[in-house]
Amino acid sequence: MTSSTPYPPVNPDDPQYPASAPVPVPVPSQSYPVQYAAAPSPYPMLRNSGLAVAGMVVGILALIGFWIPIGDVVMGLIAIGLSWAGLQQSSRPGYTGRGMAIAGLVCGGIAMIPAIIVVVLFFTAATAVTTCGAFC
Repeated sequence: MTSSTPYPPVNPDDPQYPASAPVPVPVPSQSYPVQYAAAPSPYPMLRNSGLAVAGMVVGILALIGFWIPIGDVVMGLIAIGLSWAGLQQSSRPGYTGRGMAIAGLVCGGIAMIPAIIVVVLFFTAATAVTTCGAFC
């Protein structure tokens, strides 16, 4: 029995593949251009006042939910407080958001008017029901 291998014998002196191309060596005199850091911006980075944004959002929610008896009064007061703090913060250097703070003050103030009317009507109706019952 003869042993047959599926691969022919390898002879190291007889390469089956052509020699690869020589690898280029960089010349030491070649220099690459120097990479400089980015120039600083001539304008400082401005940040929005988070208090102004929060005051405006709560003010808009207070306008939408004016029919909630006590919650809207609380939301209106929170909107006015946050917007006032945002107005103070936006007047400092590096902060923006003065317009949003003013919008929050206006929305919170306008939302307080129907909220107070709804609270008065709510407690008037509650008092009327408890004093004379359902037969008034």
